[in-house]
Amino acid sequence: MAKLLSKSRYLCGLQCKRYLWLLFNEPEKVPGADAATQHIFDQGKLVGELAQSLFPDGITASTNDFMENIRLTRQYLQERRPIFEAGIRTSNLFARADVLKPSGNTAWDIIEVKSSTAVKDVNTEDAAFQKYCYQQAGLEINRCYLMHINNQYVRQGKLIPPNCSPP
Repeated sequence: MAKLLSKSRYLCGLQCKRYLWLLFNEPEKVPGADAATQHIFDQGKLVGELAQSLFPDGITASTNDFMENIRLTRQYLQERRPIFEAGIRTSNLFARADVLKPSGNTAWDIIEVKSSTAVKDVNTEDAAFQKYCYQQAGLEINRCYLMHINNQYVRQGKLIPPNCSPP
């Protein structure tokens, strides 16, 4: 199987070409995530789950099986509903969008969810890579959105995250 350039590898390569080389050629030398980095990943996962609650008719293609993710995405594209973790492979590129949302009759919007409080340049590169992959796979992409946390928002009352019952 050919080596894939995934969105995360692409973003790593933008920040450090040597690190990208290691990922492809000597992955055993790349250390695993430390506790602080793992905490950031875990927080990002929670924010992603909260974002999914904004699309109650959405369906998830999330799975640890790479090929199953791609198969489910292709199947769910026919349903024209928001798809969470929609994976697309084209040539030697792979991207997985946080939310792929129908737009009009034939197009799709990409919504990339970030657990940060501001948009960074790398987030724009992230969305651009996804758009390129999806378009290369034949999907019409209308718009790309970057969803992030609004740290100026003050909620009145209790926050009840999805899948939680009030106390």
